[in-house]
Amino acid sequence: MDGQNFQNNNYQQPTPPEPKKNDTLAIVSLILGIAAIVMGCCITYLGIALGIGGIICSVMSKNKSGKSGLGTAGLVCSIIGIVFAVIWIIGSVAIVGMLAAAGIDVSSFM
Repeated sequence: MDGQNFQNNNYQQPTPPEPKKNDTLAIVSLILGIAAIVMGCCITYLGIALGIGGIICSVMSKNKSGKSGLGTAGLVCSIIGIVFAVIWIIGSVAIVGMLAAAGIDVSSFM
C-alpha cells in the first residue's frame, strides 16, 4: 500500500466533556427563594427568614463558583419573597389601623 505505515497510528480519541457539577448552595438558594415567595404571602415572618437564608446561600454560591444561573434565580426569588412579606405586613398594619380609626375593636381579631 504505497509504503505507508499504518501500524504507528497516533490517533487519540477525543475525551468527552466533563459533566457540569450542580452547585448545592445555588439549588438550596433557589428552593429557599421559592419557599420565601409562598410563605411570604401566608406566614410572613417565616417568608422573611427563608428569603434571608436564600440570599445568604446565593451570595455564598456566587463567591464560590462565580456566575451561576441557579444562584441568580435563587437571589431573585428570595428578594421577591421578602418584598411580598414586607408588603403583606404593611398592608395588614394599615388595615388594622383603618379599622381602629373607624372605631372597630380590633383586639377581638387578634
